[in-house]
Amino acid sequence: MRTIISVIFVTGILFSCQQPGAVVSVTKAPVDSLINNWCKSWNEHDSAAVQNLFLPDALLIDDDLIATNVTDLSGKWIQKGINVVNNLKATKLQEWSEAGRAGYTGTYQLDVIVNDSVIAKPAGVFSVNWLKTTDGQWKITTATIHSFSKKG
Repeated sequence: MRTIISVIFVTGILFSCQQPGAVVSVTKAPVDSLINNWCKSWNEHDSAAVQNLFLPDALLIDDDLIATNVTDLSGKWIQKGINVVNNLKATKLQEWSEAGRAGYTGTYQLDVIVNDSVIAKPAGVFSVNWLKTTDGQWKITTATIHSFSKKG
């Protein structure tokens, strides 16, 4: 009888212990690095680098534009601002990341410099979403950018 109670007791202990679950390795996006690359590309006035941040069918929405592909956003948005955007800074509000997708929402501020003079200091809020491509690169799939300033 004592042996049966001991076996039941040991069996109960073995089954009550939590077994470690399988460890799943998920490589998250380097969101801080992606945003730093965004700011660096603009601050260095490198239009090719900025364009290369986007997927070919990326969607960009700002206060004045909806672009549905990288050619459109390059011609109507990057080329328009690449030579005047200076001192672009981003401040994180929120970020998320999983194996093949990531996102960032933050505020931005920058200087618009024309003929060596600061003519504006726009600021606003933006959100960026990335997808990891089959070759391992992180590319922007959607971006929304809205200024805090009122027009008119």
